[in-house]
Amino acid sequence: MDDELLAYLDPAFRYAWSRGPTEVTSRAEALRDGLNCVALAHLVIADLFGHRLPASLRSLEMFRDRTHFEPVPGQAEPRAGDLVWFGAADPPVPPDEFVPRFRDGELLNFRDFAVNHVAIHTGSRAGGDHLLLHASVTDGTNALWPLRRFGDHPRYARTYGVRRLRAPLRRPER
Repeated sequence: MDDELLAYLDPAFRYAWSRGPTEVTSRAEALRDGLNCVALAHLVIADLFGHRLPASLRSLEMFRDRTHFEPVPGQAEPRAGDLVWFGAADPPVPPDEFVPRFRDGELLNFRDFAVNHVAIHTGSRAGGDHLLLHASVTDGTNALWPLRRFGDHPRYARTYGVRRLRAPLRRPER
């Protein structure tokens, strides 16, 4: 596993739901004040690929973004830095039918959006299962989980997609 990813397993990181990419712009801020899953994805993308995403890409915006990300086909092998999106198995509104409502830049109806969590693929496996780094509300810090463990939690029961930073934005493979 990449050293940049291992550095995020420091137990000094703490989960903080409201600490997204507009509030967390550096590892030092994340260590001091906490972070959520989307802020972690922003920081990892910057560390792994040297690319800073716009802070305006919060959960919904990042999931739907096709400027910076492309879908990873179902048969492709995930790579370190790929984003894996999770959510409820039976959402009230399917992701492609969700119509966001905003006030002052804040998504008001986020509870209706099926996709509610993002994890970062490490490019590694354990026991044949993919290993994912994520900011875990369950653990209260960043954690490394095998893919199958996400299915044990109703909030993460379904994988909604895997997205990869577009090739021109990626650093060359090491």
